[in-house]
Amino acid sequence: MRLSLFDLAVMPGVLFLLASCSPGPQKEDLQHLPGYWEITEVVFPDGTDKEYKVSTTIEYLQWDGTSGYRKKMQPTLDGTYLTSDDALPMQVIWRDDRIFLKFKGTEDTWEEEILRIEAGKLIMRHGNGLKYIYQKYEPMKIEKDNV
Repeated sequence: MRLSLFDLAVMPGVLFLLASCSPGPQKEDLQHLPGYWEITEVVFPDGTDKEYKVSTTIEYLQWDGTSGYRKKMQPTLDGTYLTSDDALPMQVIWRDDRIFLKFKGTEDTWEEEILRIEAGKLIMRHGNGLKYIYQKYEPMKIEKDNV
């Protein structure tokens, strides 16, 4: 099959349009939001990134369908978590067919857009342009030997 110059010029544009029109997160995808999330990477606005091989804190997100909160947790070797009583109130906001999480701290309020969410992966972009990539956290439990 021989392609014309027109075909070669049009094909990349069509492929780009198809790729850019892929739907973002849907309402039913939010079922994956609650739980423990471990940060694996931060992508800066200039495209550089920082990978996190090990994280000493994880994010716990709780959402009941209307409201929720975000809490920093510190996993321990026995499968439990250390935490404070601080929790950031969280709202899910739909705007222009996109999903945002709105957080309210003691002195600041901000939003993070959910770019992708599925069973084991969460990608969010903060208003400052930082992109945070998370994976579901699986606790490492070390059992004591019966000696």
